Amino acid sequence: MKRIIKKVAVLGSGVMGSRIACHFANIGVQVLLLDIAPKELLPAEQAKGLELGAPPCATAS
Repeated sequence: MKRIIKKVAVLGSGVMGSRIACHFANIGVQVLLLDIAPKELLPAEQAKGLELGAPPCATAS
């Protein structure tokens, strides 16, 4: 039996997770990339004026 994968979810958007997601996206598979949201900002992020409530990056469909 042959299966056709149309969507994948990748847990973790670090070096490995983002690379795996990129490979799937490059072959035309819809990818959902999930990671843990931080509870507080690092001092360097606060210095840049970032906020936890800021809108997420643009998503590809």
